[in-house]
Amino acid sequence: PVLFSGLLPLITLPIFTRILTPDDYGVWGLSQVYASFVIGIANFGLTVGYERNYFEYKEAKEKLSLLYSTLLFVITSFIIFGLITFVLKDQISEWIIGSSEYSDILFLTYCATGIMSLKMYFLIYFKNTKNAKEFTKYTIIESILIVIISLFLVVYKHVGIIGLVWGQLIGSLITIVILSYNFMRLVFPTFNGKLLNQSLKISIPLTPRIFFGLISSQFDKYLIGLLSTVAGVGIYNIGQKVANITFTFM
Repeated sequence: PVLFSGLLPLITLPIFTRILTPDDYGVWGLSQVYASFVIGIANFGLTVGYERNYFEYKEAKEKLSLLYSTLLFVITSFIIFGLITFVLKDQISEWIIGSSEYSDILFLTYCATGIMSLKMYFLIYFKNTKNAKEFTKYTIIESILIVIISLFLVVYKHVGIIGLVWGQLIGSLITIVILSYNFMRLVFPTFNGKLLNQSLKISIPLTPRIFFGLISSQFDKYLIGLLSTVAGVGIYNIGQKVANITFTFM
């Protein structure tokens, strides 16, 4: 799955860079800075708390109840932060990107990043149950959907950089819907506050570490946008994508 999900962006990147401009990639990169930062906080470190506490319970129903409780809490948190982002999107876009005209891209990037992060809880479940087949299947499905939808919107419909954002949003949303449907066939979703509380006791103290980790990984883009230009962020963003893919193959 790592090879496949890394190879597709590498193949399609030259196609997108022939159509989209460095400014487009800069706007997208700065939107991702905000989205990654807020989504990281909204998760409250539960990716770690959920993965650790999974092994505290023996019954399959308890393990699934922990998954559902975690997802319901995180989704609620995403919605609250999403509403704040939607109300203040013009001001946030002006602050992060330098213009309020990109507020829609910023908000959609937040939504796409949030939905993509929800998939991680399902993948952790597959990893903990040693279900490599399902882990691989859904990782590849999401990668294919995102690439196909993005190519259609950007290359055929010529909608611009927002096509990449919509590609991520729709592709990840379809994957989450399929995952949720298949899991609900096993056990209907239930909320267990006690199980969630046990995970939060572990995850909340980790939030500052995640906070500063996101700053160290994303602040460079914001700094380039602040001291240079949005196009400069775009060129850096493209170079970083190539570097990350290369590192993955290595």
